[in-house]
Amino acid sequence: MTKYFMILVIAGVMSWITYPEITAIKYGDYKDLIGALLNVSSIIFAIIGAWIAIIYPKAIGKTFGNNLKSNEFYAHLNENKGDSNYLSELVEIVLVSAVVLICVLIIQFLYPVVRGMDFFGLNVSILKSTGFFILATLTICQLHAVFRVILANYFFLNQLRKKNVDDEIDRLHK
Repeated sequence: MTKYFMILVIAGVMSWITYPEITAIKYGDYKDLIGALLNVSSIIFAIIGAWIAIIYPKAIGKTFGNNLKSNEFYAHLNENKGDSNYLSELVEIVLVSAVVLICVLIIQFLYPVVRGMDFFGLNVSILKSTGFFILATLTICQLHAVFRVILANYFFLNQLRKKNVDDEIDRLHK
């Protein structure tokens, strides 16, 4: 939770520092960023979601199926603590990407509506600053998710290589 609070703080500081420049930015300037956020979050959501389904089909079956009682499911997770930590990290990445995807879709849906509304003299710079803050937060969250995917794969690959080396040493010692 602390990491997401830090992301909000970083986005807030960015918004505060760049406040004078934000008023000159138009929605069209954000279109490429919004498209990239939409694409990256969709890809991560789909690929990591499929990866979870392929690598951990038992965990998914036990979670969504009625085959095991909840205490048996938790016992299985405790047996495979490393797997459950890795699985929880992947699920968190998928959730972050899903939230980014939802927020981007909401922004794209609401922008034309908000643009056409009269906010009774509400300062447009406040809306632009809020939009910048939201997009900065989503961008940092998605970048964080991408880096976590890279790190998770790196550590997974190292564990796999270590296991292969250990198996080869065991085979040579027989």
